[in-house]
Parts: sequence; structure tokens; C-alpha cells
Amino acid sequence: MMKKFNSIIGLVLMILFAGCNKNYLNRFPEDQPNSATYYTTTDQLLLAVNAAYSNLSYAQDGYPYLLQLECTSDVMWQRPTTDAQAIGLGQHTPATNMIRTIWTQSYTGIGRCNMLLGNMSKAKGVTPPALYRRIEGETRFLRAYYYGNLISLYGDVPLVDKSLNPDQAFLPRTPKAEILTFIFRDLDSAIAQLPLSYSGTDIGRATNTAAMAYKARIALYNEKWDIAAAASKQLIDLNYHSLYPNYRNLFTYAGENSRESIFAFDFKQTVRVSATPQNMQARNSSGFSGQVPTRAMVDSYECIDGQTIDKSPLYSTADPFKNRDPRMRQTILGDGDTWFGTGGITFNMTYHPDSTTCTRYTPTVAKIANLEVTNAFSSYSGFLLKKYLDQADLVLNTQSELAFMFIRYAEVLLTYAEAKIELNQIDASVLNAINLVRARGYGVGVAQTALYPAVTTTSQSALRQIIRRERKVELVGEGLRLFDIRRWKIAEKVMNGLLFGKAMNRNIYYSLPKPLLDENSSPSYDSFNPLVSVVGNFKIMDNPRVFKPHHYLWPIPQAEIDVNKNSGFTQNPGY
Repeated sequence: MMKKFNSIIGLVLMILFAGCNKNYLNRFPEDQPNSATYYTTTDQLLLAVNAAYSNLSYAQDGYPYLLQLECTSDVMWQRPTTDAQAIGLGQHTPATNMIRTIWTQSYTGIGRCNMLLGNMSKAKGVTPPALYRRIEGETRFLRAYYYGNLISLYGDVPLVDKSLNPDQAFLPRTPKAEILTFIFRDLDSAIAQLPLSYSGTDIGRATNTAAMAYKARIALYNEKWDIAAAASKQLIDLNYHSLYPNYRNLFTYAGENSRESIFAFDFKQTVRVSATPQNMQARNSSGFSGQVPTRAMVDSYECIDGQTIDKSPLYSTADPFKNRDPRMRQTILGDGDTWFGTGGITFNMTYHPDSTTCTRYTPTVAKIANLEVTNAFSSYSGFLLKKYLDQADLVLNTQSELAFMFIRYAEVLLTYAEAKIELNQIDASVLNAINLVRARGYGVGVAQTALYPAVTTTSQSALRQIIRRERKVELVGEGLRLFDIRRWKIAEKVMNGLLFGKAMNRNIYYSLPKPLLDENSSPSYDSFNPLVSVVGNFKIMDNPRVFKPHHYLWPIPQAEIDVNKNSGFTQNPGY
């Protein structure tokens, strides 16, 4: 969101919404203004809807929480002992704080939306009709968004569509299918009520395309292929959104609020900031290297011939970045990269265990200490994520203002393609949607098929493999992977077992065997077994990760179970 709009949200929070929810009982309506005296003017409606956005910016351990969710999947890992690491290890319980906080943040947002929707008619007579409709549309979109996250993580949850008194708060869990219908209804209203775009300080509010895109996403997550295809096509056909030409710069200040961004939350000094740069940056860039891509993520990028590394003759274990999909180098920071460091320097990234020094290129060429090797807490995998790292944030790396995108156009294109593939309605529009995303990564136009490996097959099974790999490599670090491995029912395969990191033995660093990739682009490292068995060959990250069948849903927070004694409010199986 634009920073001026974010400042308004911060002001509202400080003045009106300082209350903190403690449990299910007091979720509604104690953190809201008094409905008897509020919601009577246009300004009050605007302040209330602004506050309803605030729960989107919930941060876990200094990250936007969707970024943190990536570490509970197979594509990223968090080094510090946090809830995300516990979930990845399969050690989470109903008392895990992150699981409770996401529940509470979502329901707090829903409570704010319900209070506004239930009382805004008081100001209808004094509010311009177009603005009144817009505020209602924003509120319905936000409520749908919060509910979509809840059912995706916890399954059946209580459906609350109005403000409740304390004695009404003991609710049963509502079937997920019923809530999904409710979400679609809210989003359809939002599509009809919201504008295509905004200007001035309103830039960043929910638009009708945000509602279309989220409808497509939540339909895809729930195998409503026809709805997902129709909603994404509705957005595509508007010809308003487009792909930003430079994939790397899309996730820097240069790419903020581009036409690719459909819905995002910006940050603002003195209001809400992000510590993402400190947590994710290289050690020579004054970072902690705390959240890192896994080898399984890095090995999923194709070679430039369009084949996976286990099949392509272009792949080299001695130089794994060579001849790879350009998105790998634009997304992953690793050996051979020139990177920016503290004090305005640029330096050569290398994780080879013998490289105790590295080359500094600017302001003068010199050898400097290579903290990526000598620091005990440098990246355990030997890779870092470049997304949301901008050189401008080196000065205040705990106070980034860089926007985090919740929804962007590339996802919509891939949603459309996947829905049509699952419907077996494969035509030129499906291939074009995939190829637009692939071509952008190569920095070429979709028609320049000699310059990138365009997808041409119309086989449903082949395209299903391709689209799953595309989502993995295109959207890594954006908070969607956990939902994908759950809905595809592959989490038990990709999340179980040893999670090893970078090679610590110089004799094997450049000669690791090729992994084999399955139909979901999930690597098997059975060929590494003889190497892993030798102590000291690898940095071990998780040993082992565990994913059991009941982990496909998170537990209902124990604090909610303790308070809500409704017989229909039960715990998810296995917890």
C-alpha cells in the first residue's frame, strides 16, 4: 500500500484500536469503538475501514507472516529456533504461538469488518453513494480474505458474520464448504462495488481486481476449477494488469505499486516497518541469514533448454547457476553473485569452505573477510533469497518500508492456466498464460520463442507437472507454497526426512551428484546418502523434518478450545 494510506491506518490504530484481544470470548466487540456513538459520519467510516486493513500487516519474528509461512514448507527454512522451525519439524501443538496468533489476527480483522458492516448504515445519508459502496466493498473483501486464510490453514472454523455479545461467542465450527460459499458471496459483492484503481493517497486500497484475484486463488485452493478459471479470466480480460518487465526489480523499491501488484501492504517509518532485510541478508551485508531457501528449492529451477537438472546435459554440479532459468539468479543469492554490502561496498558471494576471504569490488578492489564462510550463523544452505532485499535498506535494515505483495498478476496467470488444465480445457490461452510468465523471466517477449523454452505441449499430465514447477519457482518466498503442497497432497513426500544444507567438505563441494526430480519437481537426494553419512560433509539443518497426515490442517489453538465449550467446537484430529 502507498505509505500515506499506511500512515492513516497507523493513526487509526493508535487512537481507536489500542485494545488487544486475549481470547475467543473478547474477540468481539471490545476492541471496537462504541457502536452507539460511532459510525455516524463519513470520516468515521473511513477510519474504521482503514483499521480493518491493519491485521494484514501482522509480522512474525520480524517478517510479514506470509513470508514466514514459507519456512513451514519445503522451499525455505528458518535458522533461529522459532515457531516456523517447529512447524517444519512437525513439533507444533495447539499451544504453538504462531498458530494461535494467525487465528487471532484473522478473527480480529473479521470482527472489525463485521462491526463496520453492521453499523455503517448510520452514515449512509451523509456519505456520497459511490464512497459508501466502496467502503462496503473494501470491508467485504477484507472479511473474505481473512476467512480464506482461516479455512486454508485450519479447515472448519466458526462463521461469524455479525458482531457478537460475549454470551453469543460460544460457536461451533462451520463446515469449510459453507464458509467458502460465504467468501464467494462477499467477493462477488466486492467486485461489483470496488473501483479498478485509485489515485493519490487512496492507492493501495482493495480494488475489484484484488477481489477477482482472491476469488480465483481461494477457488483454486478448493478445487473449484470453473470458478477459478472464470475469475482469473475476468481479471485478465480487463487488460489493466501486466507483468513488470524486470523480475528481480519487481521485489525492490523500483517495482513497488507496479501494474503487476494487485494487492500489497506497504510499510511506513514510525507506523509499521519490516525487519526482513536484517533477517534475510548476507552476513557481509549486516544480515542474520536467518531465513534461507532450501537446496530442494534451488534444484527445482530448469536449465535453459527447458529440462530439469536431472535430464538436461547443460547442468553442471561444479557451477549450478550456469545455464539455468534466469529466475534462479534473479531470486537466489549464491556462489558467483556480485552483491552489495555494508558501507557501500560490493563483493563476491561464495560459500566454498576454503573461501575465508572474498573479493571486494568497490570502492576499491581488495580482499576482505568472507563472513559467509567464517561466521557460524551464515546461510546454512549456502543460498539466500533476493526477493525483498534492496540496497536502500542496508542503512536501516530493521525498518524497511518495502511493500510486500499479497497478490500479483503472475499468480493470476498461473491460476488461470492450472484451473484450465485441471478442467482439461487446454487451448492457446493456457499456453500463453504460462509462457508470459516464463518469457518475462528471460527478459523477452512471449512471441520470442527462440530466446526462451516456450511450453508447447497440450498434454494434461505434462502441463500439470509444468504448472506445479512454475508456481514453485515463480512464487517462492511469497507465502503460497504451504497451501500448494497441502492442496496437491504432496506435503508428506516433500516435508519428511533429513534437511541438509551446504557442503562443508571442500572435496565434494563441486562434485555433488545430481538429484532426481519427480512429477512435482521435488528432488530426491537418495544419491547423497553415502555423503550424508559422513559426519562433517554437510551442514545439517533439520534432522529430520516430519510431516504426518494430520498436519494437513493446523490445530485449533488450545486457548480457544479452553474458552469455547460449545460441543461443536472440536479440535482437529491428531492433536
